[in-house]
Amino acid sequence: GIYKKFIIEEKEDNWGKKKGGENSSGRMKKINPPKDSKEFAEFYGIMLGDGNSHRTSFYNSRKDKRGTYMIRIVGDSRHDRDYLVGYVKPLIEKLFRLVVKRGEFKQSNAMFLEVYSKKLIEFLEAKGFIPGNKIKNKLRIPDWIKDNKNYLKKCLRGLYDTDGSVYKLTNQNSHQICFTNYNIGLMNDVRDSLLKFGINCSKISNKDVYITKKSELRKFLKLIGFSNNKHLNKVKMWNLDK
Repeated sequence: GIYKKFIIEEKEDNWGKKKGGENSSGRMKKINPPKDSKEFAEFYGIMLGDGNSHRTSFYNSRKDKRGTYMIRIVGDSRHDRDYLVGYVKPLIEKLFRLVVKRGEFKQSNAMFLEVYSKKLIEFLEAKGFIPGNKIKNKLRIPDWIKDNKNYLKKCLRGLYDTDGSVYKLTNQNSHQICFTNYNIGLMNDVRDSLLKFGINCSKISNKDVYITKKSELRKFLKLIGFSNNKHLNKVKMWNLDK
């Protein structure tokens, strides 16, 4: 989406120095790493969609090396606020027992959640989420999620809540659920997973995968569903039973 640039790549030059030291080694924030669960799988899907993890290090002096370790999840302040603040923030706090900061980017409609924790970045990396650019790093749905149907359903929900869109087709009484991402490996994972659950969908077309038939939309909503009210409120008006 148009807010992808805010996820992590756009930082002012002195960003590291401003944030640095919040999590230097002298004040390591402990986390209570969660066991594999549906909640953690959903969080992982959210991160694959609109999140990123980042680590940077810099030197104040030869002996003083500090680092900044953070995750950031970005959304549209007009449409995703309820989801990010009311759903994702408590989910992260429950999973990791860490402080979640929230903020907005001036001169745009983007808002974000941020967590600073070296231990969190290291834990997520061990689970397959490599810090940095997700497309360059070719991040995929990891095997620990793929191998458990309940985890996979929740991971897909996190992905569709962030990178999905739902809409009525113009001048038609039919609807679509679309998933959009520029990581072709992740797109293949999502499409393969839908087919695994018996949800028929389109081939990947211009970074999109579509679900269009009423029967398949019903299956998706029953098996995967949404946690983001932005999508739920639209779906409620569809009257798919007719």
